[in-house]
Order: sequence, then C-alpha cells, then structure tokens
Amino acid sequence: MQTIATLKATVRNTQGTRAARKLRQQGLVPAIIYGHKQANVAVAVSRHDIDHIVRVQHARMITLDVNGQQETVLIREVQWDVFGREIIHVDFERKSAAEKVRVVVPIELRNVPKQSGGAVLDQPLHTVHVECPLGNIPEAIRVDITHLSVGHPIHVKDLVVPADVKILESPEAVVVQLKVPGAAETAAAPPAEAAPTAPEVIKKERKAEEPEEK
Repeated sequence: MQTIATLKATVRNTQGTRAARKLRQQGLVPAIIYGHKQANVAVAVSRHDIDHIVRVQHARMITLDVNGQQETVLIREVQWDVFGREIIHVDFERKSAAEKVRVVVPIELRNVPKQSGGAVLDQPLHTVHVECPLGNIPEAIRVDITHLSVGHPIHVKDLVVPADVKILESPEAVVVQLKVPGAAETAAAPPAEAAPTAPEVIKKERKAEEPEEK
C-alpha cells in the first residue's frame, strides 16, 4: 500500500498568473481542491514538501491539512515547468479511503537473471492501470523473474495483486519475456510458388463499388 503523507495547505484568495508567479517566488505552489460535490478551494502548498511527496515518497493519497481542517485527497494531476524540473501546480481531488479510483501503478522486476545464450530481456509493460480502493493503492507490482525462460513470457494474468486491486489491461498482454534476437528471421521461409506462364482469366462480373462510409 502506498504511503499516506500529510501536507499542510493554506487557502489563497488571489488567483491568476501574476498571483501564481508571486507564490512560486515565495517557495509555494498553487493548487486546487475539488470533488465530492463541494466547492472548489484554491490553496497553496510548500514546494519543498509537495516535491518530496511526489518524487521521494511517490504518494498518491495524502492527508491535506487546510488551515487545521484535514481531509483525504488524491493527487490527481501534477503540472511541471517546461523543463520538467519544478512543480508549478497541483490538482487535489477529495476522496474517501474506501472509494475506488483508477490509477497507474509501476511494475518492478525482481531477481533479474543474467542473460545467457544470446537471450535479451524485453519488458513491453512498465506500468499498468488498476482500479482499487484509494486506501490500498499499491506502490508497485513486483514481479519475480528468477525462472523466466525463452518462450515462456509472463502475462498480466500472472501478476499477483491484492484481492481488491483489479488490473485493467488485457490479461493476455505480455509484461516481460526473454527473446533471442534474429530467431524469427532464421526460421526457414516457405518456398515461393512458381509464377503462372499466362495470366489467369477470371470470368466473373465485377461488383459495383459500395459507397464509402462517412
């Protein structure tokens, strides 16, 4: 389960580009709280604290302390500057811990075997979309590939997750596999058919072209 972090926020009465720029100069990040059919609330949070929560704790659900009032929220969206270095805005969505949400969870490979026989590790899926209670979002889905072998990939249906976590990707989607480069090309190609000595005459009336679908 993901870490439940606590973040302090203060209500802000000024909005707009100029006000947001002034907040950032003070080491704050503008944010908005919405959801549960309640009024939107514009707040400001510490850039240092939200950066730590997002980058280090990798938290999605947090307890937001707004002027002494606490509520559970989901970090729904984080906006970064053009260089992808600094957080410039955050969207918080009100949720209850038991409420189901859809989020993206990373896949972590464990016990990666040493490559042998020319086999190369191929991981088509690095994340999966899941539906689960907000209070039980996995930090990551860990996959032990100690016994992974060529021709026996691990599929989504093979992933082990808690009973209340539902993976939304296709069960047959390949998560990770061992591939031998060029194996497909080395397979014997079927012999080419001999070309006919004369064009074949097809005695059949041509059907009228169907109109294109719009």
